[in-house]
Amino acid sequence: MSEDEKKLAIALPGEWALQKTLGPVLSEIGDDLKRLYAKGRDKIIEKAYKKIENPEDGKSANLRIAHEALTSGAFTEEEICAEYFGGILAASRTSDGKSDDTIQLLDTIKSLSAKQLHLHYSLYNSLNRLLVSKGDKINVAQSDEINPKKIWLASLELTNIGLKIDTDFNILHRQGLVDAYETKQHPIEHGRVLPYSAANPTTYGVLLYSVAHNWYGKWRSFSSELFPQFEGIQLPTHYAFSIGELMESAGVKPAES
Repeated sequence: MSEDEKKLAIALPGEWALQKTLGPVLSEIGDDLKRLYAKGRDKIIEKAYKKIENPEDGKSANLRIAHEALTSGAFTEEEICAEYFGGILAASRTSDGKSDDTIQLLDTIKSLSAKQLHLHYSLYNSLNRLLVSKGDKINVAQSDEINPKKIWLASLELTNIGLKIDTDFNILHRQGLVDAYETKQHPIEHGRVLPYSAANPTTYGVLLYSVAHNWYGKWRSFSSELFPQFEGIQLPTHYAFSIGELMESAGVKPAES
């Protein structure tokens, strides 16, 4: 497919993108697709299609994952939901369409709200960029290497982009997407405080972040390769591996001794 043809197919997903994304499994769930909320369904297909490296590879989506992802994801128009459902749909494509290896990750996506997915994305996008920029190559498959990489963010910035840190860090913890978390305040200059949020990542959190990009096969490169950023999703600009680095990023000074 030429680049112009691919751009046209992305702009007009319809039957073309459906066939290229789902492959032969389309014939199995075609009637179910017609009954879904069309706008949400097409958004997922569009996101999935964009994440596929070669739409002409002849691969087929897994029937179980395709049905669940489209059924659960079609009834929301949130961009972040479409990114995650689209990513796992794209990741289910194999030559025979029989791999349902990511079904547990799909269950996790289904269990999270749009804001919770946004918080997860914000955390792991920040972590990915910090690790790569610092050349901090770790084995993300080992909990004793990934869990200590605590990431610090400015709470005010998170709430300003619509995230609910008071409850949703707890949900991510319950789902195994963070190992520990805290939302506190740190004293800074002139008697003020810097509200911060900090969380310890997990291997499972990396896996979910990777599948949302259709990079499930490259999840071990999380600490060495920059993952793409989703278009139109607001992200924090201040993040660090320590409270001192976070204050420096935010342009504030510690409290006078």
